[in-house]
Amino acid sequence: MCDLGLALTLGSTLLGAAGQVQQAKATAEANKYNAQVAEMNAEIADKQAKDAIERGKQEEQQKRLQTAQLEGRQKAAIAANGIDLSFGSPLDTIVDTAKMGEIDALNVRTNTYREAYGYKVQGTNQLASAKLDRMRADAAVKGGYLDAVGTILGGTGKVYTQGKALGYFK
Repeated sequence: MCDLGLALTLGSTLLGAAGQVQQAKATAEANKYNAQVAEMNAEIADKQAKDAIERGKQEEQQKRLQTAQLEGRQKAAIAANGIDLSFGSPLDTIVDTAKMGEIDALNVRTNTYREAYGYKVQGTNQLASAKLDRMRADAAVKGGYLDAVGTILGGTGKVYTQGKALGYFK
């Protein structure tokens, strides 16, 4: 004959263990989902970096075209006044315009790569986060099974103790 208290303790133990396993699986699935989201965010950051570089190249090219147009207007204005462009202040003005234009273009390039670097750092961080989430998922499953085994062993010990006290076990 079986004691109701022993049966309830054993049933509670098994249900508790099953609950721990289910909770661990749910936690693992949530962590895997978070990893997928982080990987997608990393892809987006990579695309943003590429877009920033492409936009920067176009802006740099545009800056050089603007400088060339300004130089052309300066040369035309100076020549229209009958001034020689090959020496002195007129030449200095044109050279200074070219220098400043090139500095502006290089500043555009530098800022572009800084922006792209920021996106690449974001992407790298997202990939690291995804890896951590996958490790958490694995740990959740293993931890859940270990908790369940611990619950079963603890419950079995209680059943044995109760059963022994009632004379079911020697």
